[in-house]
Amino acid sequence: MNAYLDFDALWRVLVAALAGGAGLVAVFSVALAGLAAARPTSAGGGGRPLGWVVAVAGFLVVVTGVALGIWVMLHK
Repeated sequence: MNAYLDFDALWRVLVAALAGGAGLVAVFSVALAGLAAARPTSAGGGGRPLGWVVAVAGFLVVVTGVALGIWVMLHK
């Protein structure tokens, strides 16, 4: 361990930033793709019910992640 840098803490911050930043954006994009798949087509075809499940689950993960981030920042 360096006298000036705590590499263990730096590693934890890096992993949390990647999971919270890029991870939530990736889950949000998958949720949007699920929402697009759930919509009925203009040709009269029905949407995919699994799309609704993916969309709702993805949006719940994103809302939970944002709420957890706000909670952590307010309780420091």
